[in-house]
Amino acid sequence: MKTSARRPGHRRIRIVRNLRVLVAAPARSPRCQADAHRVAARLTDLSRVTPLQPMTQPVLTVPPGAADLALGADADVLYVCAHSYPGPKPEGFLDTDLTTLSSPLTAKALILDTCWGAAAALRPDHLPPLALLASPHSVPFDHHVLAGPLLEALLTGPRTGPWPQRLTAAKTTALATNELAAHTRRDWARWRIYAIPGTRSTP
Repeated sequence: MKTSARRPGHRRIRIVRNLRVLVAAPARSPRCQADAHRVAARLTDLSRVTPLQPMTQPVLTVPPGAADLALGADADVLYVCAHSYPGPKPEGFLDTDLTTLSSPLTAKALILDTCWGAAAALRPDHLPPLALLASPHSVPFDHHVLAGPLLEALLTGPRTGPWPQRLTAAKTTALATNELAAHTRRDWARWRIYAIPGTRSTP
C-alpha cells in the first residue's frame, strides 16, 4: 500500500478567509444611521475583515419594506442598528419575518441593536444555524454604545468554535473594557445570545 509522507520542512498552509461584515440601518432613521456609522468606522482598520459596503458609503441604508436587502446579504456577520417595537404589527426596520425573505439568510452571527429584537427575530424553523444577539425585552434607548466594542471583539477574537460561543466571549470582552465602564446602568444582562438551531442548510 502506498502511503504519502510529508516532505521534511514542508508546512501545511492554513488560509484564513476574511470575515465579511455588513452594517445596516433604516433609511428613515437618521439617529440609527449615525450610530451605525460610528460602528462601521471601527471596522476600517481591523485586519482580516472585509466590510461589504464601500468606504464612501459604509452603512447600508434600507428603505421600509426592504429588510431583506440586509437580512439576505451574503455576510458572515450582520449588524443591524434599528428601531423595533413589539405587537401584532411590528414597526420599523424589523417588520419582516425572517422566514419570508426573498434572499436566503446566510449570516453566521446576527447582532440586532434594537429596542426590542429577539421577539421579532426568533423564527428557528426554516432558518440556517445562526448566532443571534438581541434583547427580548425593552432596553434603554442609548444602548448603542455596546455595539462598537462588541463587534470589534467578535471580529478580532478567535476564528474557531461555535458562533454563539464566540459571540458570548465577545460580549464578555466588550463589557470588561474601560470604554463601557461608565455605562453599567444600561442593564447589559438584557442582551442575550441565542443559538438558533435552524432547519435549513446554508448554501
